[in-house]
Amino acid sequence: MAKQRARRAKPEPGNAAPSQTVMSERPNRQLVVFRIANEQLALPLESTAEIIRLPVMARMPLGPEGLLGLANLRGTILPVVSLRRLLGFADQPHDDMARVIVVAGATPVGFAVDRIENLMSVEAENVGDGNLGAGTIDPAFVDGVVKVAEGLDTIKILEPNKLLQCEFSGLNTPHRRTNVPTIAVNSLAASAVTPDQLAFVSFDLGRQEYAVPLEAVTEIIPLPDHVAEVARSEDAVLGVVTLRDRLLPIVSLRALLGMTDTEERARGKVVVLSMGETHVGVVADATREILRLDASFVDPAPALLTRGAGDAEITSICRLDGGKRLVAVLSPDRLFRSELMQRVMAKHEPSQVLSDVQLSGRAMTQEQFVVVRLGAQEYGIPIAAVDEIARLPENLTKLPKAPAFIDGVINLRGSVVPIVDLRRRFDLPSSTVSTNRRVLILSVSGSRTGFIVDDVSEVIKIDASTIQTAPDLSPEQMRLIGRVANLNDVDRMILLVDPAQLLNRVETEVLEKFARRQPEKTLSPS
Repeated sequence: MAKQRARRAKPEPGNAAPSQTVMSERPNRQLVVFRIANEQLALPLESTAEIIRLPVMARMPLGPEGLLGLANLRGTILPVVSLRRLLGFADQPHDDMARVIVVAGATPVGFAVDRIENLMSVEAENVGDGNLGAGTIDPAFVDGVVKVAEGLDTIKILEPNKLLQCEFSGLNTPHRRTNVPTIAVNSLAASAVTPDQLAFVSFDLGRQEYAVPLEAVTEIIPLPDHVAEVARSEDAVLGVVTLRDRLLPIVSLRALLGMTDTEERARGKVVVLSMGETHVGVVADATREILRLDASFVDPAPALLTRGAGDAEITSICRLDGGKRLVAVLSPDRLFRSELMQRVMAKHEPSQVLSDVQLSGRAMTQEQFVVVRLGAQEYGIPIAAVDEIARLPENLTKLPKAPAFIDGVINLRGSVVPIVDLRRRFDLPSSTVSTNRRVLILSVSGSRTGFIVDDVSEVIKIDASTIQTAPDLSPEQMRLIGRVANLNDVDRMILLVDPAQLLNRVETEVLEKFARRQPEKTLSPS
């Protein structure tokens, strides 16, 4: 008997023994088994980072059909993909059994499944060719089929990279968009102005438009609801506010200019200016825009304008719109008399006032956005691009032969401004009529365009450390929304829009021609 066993164990000539040796060396397959509809499917355990409950998600417009949204996974932006959609199954509401399988890669991706079945180890010889047992699943996605007992459903092993190859190929490739904008005010000034140009931030005060050099503006913030008054302060000093744990003096520009109407507007803006080693906020009614002009359009101010009753001095005048629009430029160096400045700053302890290095360093790490809503999703628009915010008229005026992408026009102080619905721009369904809808007037490619949004919620300052590059889900999405503010501490995600990309080149050229042929004051003033 022993000899017979030895004879059976002896290798035959040929390939029998090498084949057995190879089979024994193949490792077992470790799998995460889950269910979608009536199908049992699996993903390799080695590619699975973790399994989580279905998270709260931000809805990314212009993304692939299979995308459910973006989730915050401990500070990392996680695209969540519907495996139902990728595999051709009908959508259904997720219940408490739904889970997300997080797959590691160049960009982590979450696959939403109906429920997790179990973890299993399968011997390699029990895994067959996927092309022979894929069933209704596209064989291109299948990396093998687990052979099970007769009468039981097979388990199809999916290959994660193959699932992402079609709709989500950009997630595991270098980002196509390398020119992600920096929206900090000073960065805009440095990158956008040529040597022959001057840059200013303009704002309204009463019926006059003023400006200050852009490089002197640290930031722009809404006028706080509460400004702490300072005892025995100068008439021009409204008080102090806390700006990122430091005290910032707030000064009335009206008083500095000697205006008789010294009542500050409740919804004004504070323009924070660098004053040597300290910073001061001056109050304006509303910020207008960033002006970038050739030096030939800026003239010295007449001597008469520099001898007003106030402390501020107008140093030059910008001529716009063929001289119809005049903007008075104030010099930060001469905005305050030196003795007044000394008295203002004497009210505060040196340790309470931001030094130039401290504030500029902090400002460089923060960006400011106007937050708008489309449905439940929040979007951030750089505040430097926002000229103003207006109410949406009950009926937009339709003009004959207007471009198809324009929903209508409004008359904004004598200028015809084209209006575009931002929902349509993002391929979102139309919304029901809401009293909160607003028109965001943006300076896009040198012209003013209004974009309809469902609501304007706030102006927010966001630390640069929380801003991440958006997952590359489609070329159109990356062009418009290349960054995401992932506010991990408050479980909030804001999609950051590049305003310069809201209109493409053809649309911009069409709007320029459209604006040139529209006479001013065609409509009743808004």
